[in-house]
Amino acid sequence: MSERLGLLIVAVLASAVPARAQALRVAADGPYATVGEALAAAGPGDTVRVAAGVYRERVRVGKAVTLIGEGWPVIDAGGHGHVVEATAPIELRGFVLRGSGTSVQAEDAGVMVVGASAKVVGNLLEDVLYGVYLKQAPGSLVAGNRIRGKPLAAPRRGDGIRLWYSPGCRVWGNEVRGTRDVVLYFSDRLVLEKNVIADGRYGLHTMYSDHSRIAGNRLSGNQVGAFLMYSRDIELEDNVFADAEGPSGMGLGLKDSDDVTVRGNLFLENSIGVHLDNSPRSRDRLNVFEGNTFALNGAAVRMMPSVTGNRFRGNDFLANEVPARVSGGARGGQVDQNDWSGNHWSDYTGFDQDGDGIGDIPYVHAHLAAELLERHPALRIFALSPALGALDTLARLLPLLRPAPVVADPSPRLARLAAPRWRER
Repeated sequence: MSERLGLLIVAVLASAVPARAQALRVAADGPYATVGEALAAAGPGDTVRVAAGVYRERVRVGKAVTLIGEGWPVIDAGGHGHVVEATAPIELRGFVLRGSGTSVQAEDAGVMVVGASAKVVGNLLEDVLYGVYLKQAPGSLVAGNRIRGKPLAAPRRGDGIRLWYSPGCRVWGNEVRGTRDVVLYFSDRLVLEKNVIADGRYGLHTMYSDHSRIAGNRLSGNQVGAFLMYSRDIELEDNVFADAEGPSGMGLGLKDSDDVTVRGNLFLENSIGVHLDNSPRSRDRLNVFEGNTFALNGAAVRMMPSVTGNRFRGNDFLANEVPARVSGGARGGQVDQNDWSGNHWSDYTGFDQDGDGIGDIPYVHAHLAAELLERHPALRIFALSPALGALDTLARLLPLLRPAPVVADPSPRLARLAAPRWRER
């Protein structure tokens, strides 16, 4: 009896010890010919190593595994569904993933992760509708991937990277081109650094995503560089927002967003550098813009008439068509709603007789021509016409024509101020 009890105790203890993780190999000569076969044989914690070759299959991951590509193996879904779909923790490295389906309703993706954390690192995704899509995947890492969308019109594409209810994720060093947007919804405490996002609709689009950092990214050639909605406590630092052109083109847009710090960024050759709509939303909050360079934009800053609570200090405004514009035209008191102190303005015409680096008279932007262009966009065909310059001269002479000021900087700086840290990124 005691011997049988001893054997039972040994069996119970043996079953309580987890099996050692094993490595399974997928190659043309085996032991596994497809990724799916290896995954069926794998246990939680195992690693599946995939040799170079083309694997025409859709991969489904339902247990915690690591998938490592050796020699850039290709997983081709043949134009149907997701290329890789995971419902358990996954690490995915070194693959070419291509040929997702085209259904927006099904959200066909190169990598779809649902309900589990993931590490998607160093892959090439091409000809995919959505790129990397994380649903309820907190603490995930998306790093060093190259993502190319399908050759469709921008509204029909999927998002290059999409996070949905996935807080605490890091998106680092990815290159996303030719997709629709990079979307971050209902996901707090995000870090997005050193990504290149180009040739899409929205470079970044956040909604209800708080306490996040967006730094060192290059967003160029998108219809909108970044648009933040209903979010708070966001840092945007050392990014480049460039070449957002057309009627809706803007480098950065803020809507109903509080406690946003915009520091050390470059806004270059956008129709609108920064667009502000009810931001900050709360009257006791403050958005801060400091150390930025606004260069060669149509309007460096555009705001809705009710916008208040923004601080612009220590920025360089260089050769913009207008430094600031109020949508629909400025109203009385508009100039007092935001702080414009201590910036450098390339069109400032004052002097510095005492040599302290600060202009002797305030910088004031109140151009009748700019207000007319804002109220009547069709007049933009005359933007470079001498007639508009004559209007501004006439407005300075006739008080009845003088528009309400949009910007008044009591201490304009004669020297450029912004430290171009975005060049180092």
